[in-house]
Amino acid sequence: MASGRRSDIVRVLCGGVILALVWAGCDESLPPRLADPNAISVAVNILNGRVLVQKGVVSGGAGAVEASVKNIYTEVLQDSAAVNIRCRIWLADNPDSAGVAVMDVSSLTDARLMQGALLTIVPGATASFVKQWNYTAPGGTPFWDLIPLKDTSDNQGPFQLSAPVEVIMSDTVRVFKPVPDYTIGPHSFTLQFEVR
Repeated sequence: MASGRRSDIVRVLCGGVILALVWAGCDESLPPRLADPNAISVAVNILNGRVLVQKGVVSGGAGAVEASVKNIYTEVLQDSAAVNIRCRIWLADNPDSAGVAVMDVSSLTDARLMQGALLTIVPGATASFVKQWNYTAPGGTPFWDLIPLKDTSDNQGPFQLSAPVEVIMSDTVRVFKPVPDYTIGPHSFTLQFEVR
């Protein structure tokens, strides 16, 4: 009977040790699946519409750059955030007009995905980054000064309006420190500029 009690105690102690080891391991981060280059899906877009420019400053949502990083893997992706999204944007008929929109972790739309310095994306979830930028070409010239504008007015007063114009964007996206950049080739969008 005494030996049976001892073996029960030994089993309980062993179980406690195993449980403690598992519990201690729960604080470790889960590495992105670097072996699988298809663990994430990346898309970058410009929110179409009429870009409102008031006194030289772009406002509203139209024209903002939106980057989406979706976990298409079967496990949680978690590692040190190293968000660096660089979007080169230019007028289709003026390649020399290229400006750059840059996003970092401050552009993340859901702060709950950050835990300290760690970015966590569960399977099927998307980390979205959005940033409005200034549409400034090299030398500081705004895009709307490089395209024809027509004088018009509404109940708020006179303003200038462009015809719809094509803009081209190419992107480099990095979200996790150990994961290489994703490069997205040139793609086009249509915008209109309203200058007040």
